[in-house]
Amino acid sequence: MKKRNLLKAGLFAMVGATIVACGPTVPQYDGTEVQGVTEDKIYIGNTAATSGDFAAVGVPFNLGLNAVLKIYNEKGGFNGKTVELKHYDDGFNAETGLANTKKLVEEDEVFALVGHFGTPTVGATLDYITAEKGIPMVYAATGISGLYNEDAEGYEKAVMPAQPIYNTEGRILLARALATVEGNKGLGASKVGVISTIDEAGEGILAGIQRQAEELKVDIKYVTTQATTGTDHSAAVAALKTAGCDVVIIAANQAPFQEIMSYMRDGGVDNVKVITSYVSANAAELTKLALDGRITATREVYTTAWLDINSNAINYAPDASNPIGAYLWAGYQILGTSLGLPDLYANGVAGFSQEYWDAAEAITAYDLSINGMASQTAFAMSYNSYALAGYIAGTMFVEGLERVDEAGQELTWLNYINAMESAPVDIPMGGAINLTNGNRVGIEDLSLSKYDMATAQLSVYSPLTSLTDIMVAVPADKKK
Repeated sequence: MKKRNLLKAGLFAMVGATIVACGPTVPQYDGTEVQGVTEDKIYIGNTAATSGDFAAVGVPFNLGLNAVLKIYNEKGGFNGKTVELKHYDDGFNAETGLANTKKLVEEDEVFALVGHFGTPTVGATLDYITAEKGIPMVYAATGISGLYNEDAEGYEKAVMPAQPIYNTEGRILLARALATVEGNKGLGASKVGVISTIDEAGEGILAGIQRQAEELKVDIKYVTTQATTGTDHSAAVAALKTAGCDVVIIAANQAPFQEIMSYMRDGGVDNVKVITSYVSANAAELTKLALDGRITATREVYTTAWLDINSNAINYAPDASNPIGAYLWAGYQILGTSLGLPDLYANGVAGFSQEYWDAAEAITAYDLSINGMASQTAFAMSYNSYALAGYIAGTMFVEGLERVDEAGQELTWLNYINAMESAPVDIPMGGAINLTNGNRVGIEDLSLSKYDMATAQLSVYSPLTSLTDIMVAVPADKKK
């Protein structure tokens, strides 16, 4: 699978209907491909970990996805056709995930893969989807670099990722590092240092940083280090200190990020701003770093984020005419404080956006519909981040169906993909995904949060902003 197709024009020469190329061509749609659509059903599928260690992710994810389908079906579906999810458990195993995917596509003949789940399965099935089948794949629950494609064509367009891809996040991390501090657009770096781990996450983020640095022709100090727990990062950290970096991007997942911060503390790296991936945007974990001196007033930490559920514009206080809302409100009244949720007031719960409450009500309603009013999970699912991710995956898929339906078109793979490319797709509680012209880079609207030592919380430093708008805030003298 191609990561970038910048050299496409140089690789292919078209003469009539003949393609001369150095490598295999990408399969093209003829416009008739479709399966999984009957007189009254549209079948979709996914393979996700719903047992074992990762069941705590896969189970709520599918619950959130089914919550959206329930609402869509109750409204009449696609010209009366309701959507049904077929699911198989892969235990977060790549071989099982590939086998399950082939079963869904070839035996169950589903129309689309929705909420394609987890790094092992997604990595193992990308070539099968883009080189063999061309079946629409909506929302990948991972950020692996194999998803990144700036100029997809043919079957490659089948892959429609949503959540941040490492490469895209790397581009945004560098833009945020360089953008002006005025209006909290960025960190105003004069010298950027990058320490990246040698693994999928580090190499993907690094590729995005290098892609953006190439565009800007900016000078950056790069060092690499191992992602393995217990690695000695002292030499890499010392190199960035010697280079005089005032902003350091840590291109890594949670565990190596925390270890690198220890070496920054022990190496006396001060008067520096650290910026890293949204995967480390956990206030409780960052508080641990602050308590042992890894985060200080002169060693600040910033993280990206792709969802924003916060708002003080409304107080949520449904009455009895909304039984699901009343159920939720009661849950917040009883458990809200102990869960660290916003303060409760006599006139309702403050702090969350209407889009969040819409998702919470949908997820709660679905849980109660299958588990009954005595459910012990419904309230917890209403704020579960994986359930919210499944809700987003379902919303994204349904958006494509609604576009095809409104256009009065037949539901084929190509019509569905073209509909998704026709305009940006709004993400609940997030920004928008632009799939036009084969753009497959995931969401590009990320916010920037800063760890606040006084409150031991992550606070919004800069709201959801597109890469394009962040680049506008990069001073001219840094754009060479």
